[in-house]
Amino acid sequence: MKKNILVAMLVTCGLSLSIMAQAQEQTATNNNNSQASGSDSVVHVAYKTVDRKDLPGAVSMLNPPQYLDKHYGTYPLEGTAAFIGGSNFWNLGTALVLIDGVPRSINDITANEIEQISFLKGANAIVLYGSRAANGVMLITTKRGRPGVSQINVRANSGINVPKSYPDYLGSAEYMGYYNQALQNDGLPALYPDSIIARYAAHANSYRYPDIDYFSSQYLRKLYNTHSANAEFSSGTERARFYALAGFQNQNSLLNFGEGKNEHNTRLNLRGNIDLKLNDFISTYVNVATVFYTNRNALGNYWQRADSLQPHRFAPLIPISAVAPDSKNAQTLIKGSRNILDGQYLLSGTQQFLTNPISDVYAAGYNKFTSRQFQYTNGIDVDLKNVTKGLSLHGQMSIDYSNTYNESVNNSYSIYVPTWSNVAGVDTITQLSMYNKDSKTGTQNLSNTWSDQLIDFNVHLDYVNTFKHKHNVSAMLMADGMRRRQTGDFQYRTNANAGVQLAYNYDHKYYADLSGAIVNSTKLPVGKRVAFSPTASLGWVLSEENFLKGSGVVDRLKLTAAAGIVNTDVDFAVNNYYLYNAVYSPTAYYSWADGTYTNRTTTISRGENLDLTYAKRKEVNVSIEGALFKNKIDFLASLFYIKKDGMPVQNYSLYPSYFFTGYPETSFVPYANFAANRYQGFDFQLNFHERVGAVKLTIGAAGTYVTTKALKRDELFTDAYRNRAGKPVDAIFGLRSQGLFADQNDIDNHGTQKFGAVKPGDIKYEDQNDDNVIDERDEVMIGRWSSPFTGGVNVTAQWKDLTLFVLGTGSFGGTGVRSGDYYWVTGAVKYSAVVRDANYPRLTTLGSGNNFRYSDFWTYSTDRINISKVQLTWSFPQKILKGSFVKGLSMYVSGSDLLTIAKNRAVMELNIGSMPQTRFYNFGIKGEF
Repeated sequence: MKKNILVAMLVTCGLSLSIMAQAQEQTATNNNNSQASGSDSVVHVAYKTVDRKDLPGAVSMLNPPQYLDKHYGTYPLEGTAAFIGGSNFWNLGTALVLIDGVPRSINDITANEIEQISFLKGANAIVLYGSRAANGVMLITTKRGRPGVSQINVRANSGINVPKSYPDYLGSAEYMGYYNQALQNDGLPALYPDSIIARYAAHANSYRYPDIDYFSSQYLRKLYNTHSANAEFSSGTERARFYALAGFQNQNSLLNFGEGKNEHNTRLNLRGNIDLKLNDFISTYVNVATVFYTNRNALGNYWQRADSLQPHRFAPLIPISAVAPDSKNAQTLIKGSRNILDGQYLLSGTQQFLTNPISDVYAAGYNKFTSRQFQYTNGIDVDLKNVTKGLSLHGQMSIDYSNTYNESVNNSYSIYVPTWSNVAGVDTITQLSMYNKDSKTGTQNLSNTWSDQLIDFNVHLDYVNTFKHKHNVSAMLMADGMRRRQTGDFQYRTNANAGVQLAYNYDHKYYADLSGAIVNSTKLPVGKRVAFSPTASLGWVLSEENFLKGSGVVDRLKLTAAAGIVNTDVDFAVNNYYLYNAVYSPTAYYSWADGTYTNRTTTISRGENLDLTYAKRKEVNVSIEGALFKNKIDFLASLFYIKKDGMPVQNYSLYPSYFFTGYPETSFVPYANFAANRYQGFDFQLNFHERVGAVKLTIGAAGTYVTTKALKRDELFTDAYRNRAGKPVDAIFGLRSQGLFADQNDIDNHGTQKFGAVKPGDIKYEDQNDDNVIDERDEVMIGRWSSPFTGGVNVTAQWKDLTLFVLGTGSFGGTGVRSGDYYWVTGAVKYSAVVRDANYPRLTTLGSGNNFRYSDFWTYSTDRINISKVQLTWSFPQKILKGSFVKGLSMYVSGSDLLTIAKNRAVMELNIGSMPQTRFYNFGIKGEF
């Protein structure tokens, strides 16, 4: 595989250099008409580019080439909270991601390849993308070659990932003590005698009395490595331009034994963008990108099983030296084993646990996940100035194909259960019992094959002209279509829309824009599939008026107001193309004649509604942008109000109860356009530029604040406080706690709690409706999942050839819930350190529906401030490089996710059942040639 990757990179580099050499032989005769790629004055919006001064409101943008040298990372959205307030698009939901205008995943691209990311938030900015764009659009534009500019950039990085924390579980002796306490709480006898607990606590024989910590250095490395490299090549003339990139990344894992030592993931990405000017009227371009990704890991989910297997169950390895030499049966089993580790150990287990995370990593085999992606885009631009000045035609078609599969080698292995005895004062294994068989067939198994095919096209006719030097007019007529099919789809996923945009500005001072889209969705019934989405915006550059022109304070000040209605089907589930149809299906069996005959009933899961139509995003927003004090301060802010209306739900509250039943589950209730949400708030960006002595200082701050409200819900609660309507869209409902019951008298004097038997030490809940009964009717809002405010600060200080960059981010107002077996300890699950807390509810082995349910006893604030990035970069002075073929050389060191300041940092930094969160320390070098 590595040889194939190396060959591919060499071929790509060779082709790129060949094209460059040919391009350099041509003479660039005129660069005046060429717009430099990545120019600060150009912003990519829907199907076109505009000068930044003419940018409509509610649009933010990032230019990675401007900051990657001081803030390097491969993930395209790293630091967005501090640059533009985050990529949450006003918390509306998942945004549409377009790479060069094509629906693709953000994971398909790295920051190195990107020229610009435009965040289209307002309805007026997104409407041309139709029904699929109602949650916002992230428009990513890749790099292209520039006429007369030849450049090679090479970058290499090497870093370490250091875990922040691991789960903290009780050791064997402590677990046994707490488990005995749980049994006592249940009125049951102790399971573990004190003498046995003492032996486990003594750690005299860790094989007979094990105390296994699956997160110890015995099994895990202290850190794992990430290495990456990429090379960019670009050149061209007025006639032909190209950009090419080859990138590679490799990462190993924390596991430090068995197959875990071979765990890794690799990513090879190649991109080539070519622009050709065929004649004075016709230009074309071709974009090709491919990603090869593989991930190899040991079979058996180590992290998940390590969080569930108690430490005292068994030692994962049996020392052969501890087996009695005169035990013929045991010695025979040893000789027959095919999995003797280091010539010293057998794999262990019990009849109950025939597999375990340690043995799996040693002997179960491996799985290799493979992903292959190919993306092709071809476009043509035709200047129709001979027909009418300012008229042009643009078309683009894309074909994407990707597939994934798992390739595994599945081995079975024997585990051995020892029988220990004390012989002459020495712990000895006198007998071995074997379960399962050792088998290594070497067969490679293919599974979970999946493919994704996408065809996307768009065409638009543009008109741009200026009359009498001040009247700037533009118009666009466009159409867009997409067809996609993935493994398991019974039909294509489609989207189509046509749109029109009419824009006018007077002397770049007064702006007006009317944009709309005719949308079509096959998720809706015939007759309801076509709708029109209208939007409008007005802009006013106040700084061009006499009362501000020439001001020593205000350099630029522009106001923009916009409103619109966007019809959308994104609130329909991805594959729910027939919500308007009634659905009948076979369900439960019934029998008669004493079971002689059986048959199945037919049930209905929803009724028919041929009037089902689009949900609507109704919006008003106002934006202000400008610069002050000779551009020392620049800012952008937006205020918005959005109502999402007519989201499809089944309105059970409008129908009699006999329209639906529990078993067999039946419902005649159709989907209808009923639910509604409100989103309102603001976002802002603020940058300050100053020179302090020899230091060039830039400080940026950004943030987004969003409040949400569920306006309409299908609900008929007797108690108004239980209504979801009127609460945040992401509200968390549960019980309010009043501490723990102190004794039986406390229980007797409190309302009856209907969640199971209650004993002293259980959680006491508040009776909300004063009926002296605590049940589901006493649930109230106890928090909200997302944080209303997200934002951050970025600071750049440059002194001579040194640049220091610091990135801080934060979020406030959110709520988390401690849940799962780590926090909700019951039965015989693995006990975590939370049980040591004196305020922890009563331990029990019988389950606790009373304690382990959503309540504010388990909630915590997710407010946090992160030092997300610190990077120090040194650029070699030009006087050192002068006269060499090296145009630029820099080195940098950085740390990511360095510090979290939060009251509940320990909870937020802890992963359960998966790899730990890490801090990343990196060293990199970049050369320009």
